[in-house]
Amino acid sequence: MAPTGTKSFKGGKSVHRKQSNSVGPTGSLSLSERIGQKPLRYALVVVIGITGALLTIGFYFMYLLLWNETFFVITHFAWSSFVCAALALSLSFMLVKQFAQMKTMGSGTHTVLETYHLKDGDITLTDTLVKPLAAVFTMGFGGSAGPEGPSMLVGGGVASNISKLFRVKVSDMRRIFIAGAAAGLTAVFRTPLTGILFALEIPYKRDLEMQTFVEASLATVPAYLIAILILGTERLFGTVTPGQITMSDVGMALVMGILCGAYSVFYTELFSAFDRLAGYLRSRIGTLSMLSLGTLVLGAAGYVSVYSFGTGLNLIAELVNGTSLTVSFLFFIILLKTVTTSVTLNFGGSGGLFFPTIVIGASVGALFSLATGDNNRILFIAIGMAALLAGTHKILLTPTAFVVETLGGACAIPALLASGVSYLVSGDCSFYPLQPRGRHQTEELALERLFYKAKVLIPEKLEATMASDFMTLNPIAVSSRTAIKNALELFEKTRLRVLPVVDEGKRVLGTVTMEDLANLDFKQLNMTLSEALIRKPLMINVETSLREVAELMMEKEEDHMFVVDENMKLLGVISGIDVARKILELTT
Repeated sequence: MAPTGTKSFKGGKSVHRKQSNSVGPTGSLSLSERIGQKPLRYALVVVIGITGALLTIGFYFMYLLLWNETFFVITHFAWSSFVCAALALSLSFMLVKQFAQMKTMGSGTHTVLETYHLKDGDITLTDTLVKPLAAVFTMGFGGSAGPEGPSMLVGGGVASNISKLFRVKVSDMRRIFIAGAAAGLTAVFRTPLTGILFALEIPYKRDLEMQTFVEASLATVPAYLIAILILGTERLFGTVTPGQITMSDVGMALVMGILCGAYSVFYTELFSAFDRLAGYLRSRIGTLSMLSLGTLVLGAAGYVSVYSFGTGLNLIAELVNGTSLTVSFLFFIILLKTVTTSVTLNFGGSGGLFFPTIVIGASVGALFSLATGDNNRILFIAIGMAALLAGTHKILLTPTAFVVETLGGACAIPALLASGVSYLVSGDCSFYPLQPRGRHQTEELALERLFYKAKVLIPEKLEATMASDFMTLNPIAVSSRTAIKNALELFEKTRLRVLPVVDEGKRVLGTVTMEDLANLDFKQLNMTLSEALIRKPLMINVETSLREVAELMMEKEEDHMFVVDENMKLLGVISGIDVARKILELTT
């Protein structure tokens, strides 16, 4: 076990641990242990849900006040859209760069996933306040972004900071963090089921984070009650009801699923292309060029149509209320809103991707209804919302829950069918680089996505950073003479997945995994490791660059490697998550 205050290598991750006395002088439990007990931890989660909801609603009111003034100005003076666009991007960018500790702009969900997967749910109080405020400026001045991004950051940030205050265990803090984020989402949309399911689905593309179900439920329910107490019980899009659903509508839903799946691929690829363009401009020409181009595109879009500006709630209101819009106009708005969202969240702005995707999906549904002559407009708006969310966010149940809670239960089956089709058609396409396919692929996918982004933004830093700068020193190792049964006991005590095998001189001979040893016959437990299956180690020296480390890990499909000296003596270990964290540190 690693000593107090040092780093230990656990499950492929380097984790800082600070040990505290669990029993006081009188033999009573410490505060952190009492919080670790389920009843008190659950009570803490309820408090987090209430606190997060109140703070989220406060930020939401700030946004509404600012947006109402902006909307009045741009509807009376179209040219002012360029001024508003400049303010939306530059104020947000400068606020984050000047005051936030995590310097990344863009989607709040990106930050939530980054915090969840790479920082164990640990986000500072400064970022909890600064990043949502930056999003208020972005959305309030007309940037195409959603309120759920900052809301999840507020809820998750409240959860993280309260957890740290009460010294909640790291393993529990991650779950409480994502539950707090779900409470923030619930508070702004007044959709508790959506919040719970989102917490379960968003961490992974093809897996569920079921361990957070209880915490998410306990956080979102009080958040919902606070939200309806302050904002009222009316549904987000008002009281609307789709017409009677026929078998023809079900067939049309499947067709829409295919179309939305295909558009999800286009949407996510375009978003990534704008991300790369913004990175290129920022690194090669300068930040001012990035902000200027973003202002020009966003301002021009607002000048052409106010529907492309802001969160897009006004556009959904027009669609739901049956405002007469032509096929060509809807097609144009869909493309324009896709571009303005991509520009806003990659060229300096902050906010969410969830709600802009809903707006675009609703427009796709209205366009489909109009083009096919089907009068069940509300149903197809709901199907479009759900299917595009499923394809771009890689969430399957959450979109259906959202349309049920906002447009009515009659939409459930067609929306679920379309979501499933879109989810499959769009493949692995997603807005979020740090959204692994499954629970066991977090480090691998995080490393891959971050590395290719860093090659564009910070190629010099990748070369200048050496293995010695971020390796874990003095890792736990096991002697080649150790009996297999004793090695298994060591695995159990340390909960590591892989251990280096060394000789008497601490020279690395290979590695063993707990799975390999556990699969051996019972009669072999008294054998030494030198007689068992030892894997060939991946070894480097202290002067290997960060770029070489990342490329070697991806090429060999290994999630950790060992740092040795010229005599093959073990100096340190590097895991995939260590590399991802270092790249993240250098890019922010």
